[in-house]
Amino acid sequence: MNNQIIRFLAHWVILFGAFQAKAFEPKSDLSVNLERVRYCQNFWCTRQDTQTEYLAWEQEGVSNTHQLYTQIARLRQPAREDVRNLVFIAAGQQPPGYGSESAVTGQGDNYKRNCGISEKSCSRNIDGRSLARQVLDSEHFPEDDTFFAVAFDAQFNYLVSSGEKSRIESAYLNWLKSKAYASNLESIYLAGSSRGGCLAMRLAKALRNDPDFRNIRTIVHSFDGVCKWDQNEMGVTSSFFRNPENSTYLSYYTDLNAQFPYKDNLYIRQLAGGDEVIEFTGVHSFVYTAEDINLGWYAQSWVNLDHITIDRDMYPEVRDQTVVPFLKHLEEVF
Repeated sequence: MNNQIIRFLAHWVILFGAFQAKAFEPKSDLSVNLERVRYCQNFWCTRQDTQTEYLAWEQEGVSNTHQLYTQIARLRQPAREDVRNLVFIAAGQQPPGYGSESAVTGQGDNYKRNCGISEKSCSRNIDGRSLARQVLDSEHFPEDDTFFAVAFDAQFNYLVSSGEKSRIESAYLNWLKSKAYASNLESIYLAGSSRGGCLAMRLAKALRNDPDFRNIRTIVHSFDGVCKWDQNEMGVTSSFFRNPENSTYLSYYTDLNAQFPYKDNLYIRQLAGGDEVIEFTGVHSFVYTAEDINLGWYAQSWVNLDHITIDRDMYPEVRDQTVVPFLKHLEEVF
């Protein structure tokens, strides 16, 4: 009898593993409507307008420039009273030019080409291998009760002043809060890479500090998240830990235990590489501990991958170290 039970359990584990592996396989690419928060109404851009959907940016006093270059896609938007799950995913800071791909949001290279500041919106694709595409397909976020948005260019840039960052954060926060009634919410999922990881973490902190949102299941995923230590973003300091898998990489320390005093229903997962984002700038990601750890409310793992690879690469051998572990974590916390 015991042998039968053991064989049954072994068989179940194999089947579950196969099912889970299939669940994490790439999906089909998805066409989305990429919207610009603010757009130019004439050739010289002397007349501009903030779109009604994004008036929170205007109300919070975000600069016209940052509004103009913020690009967001709403993948799902049920009526506010129907929303039970809130999902927001942000790419890393965009380099000069036509935009770069992201393994997190699924945007492609050159997505800004032929989608200039006079365009209110453009049709673009989300890569089927990306985190966003996989999460969209998750059973935990049904189409009829999930607000789901991704920021291809969040404009939450590293060198922006502390005051402007606070205004941008408040705009995202108020916009997201307007999409659901806290009393109806069952889960909040926030994710981002690089500067998008910092934004996701800051939004999570703000929501946890709001009594109305404090006890809602909140999952936060940061892919080598970068906050500015000399602005004390997220409590990040100049102290650092070296990557145990590659001592040339390092990440700055922050006391996330202090940043998140309310830990009920909180599940943070952080992937850290620690590679210098831009050579000779001293810009690195942030972490809480020197080693891989799982505290329940916080899990962290180091990888020997450079920052750009973590941020953008979707080849299977990289994806298995970046996107897939986060998808597994999402399954675990649900």
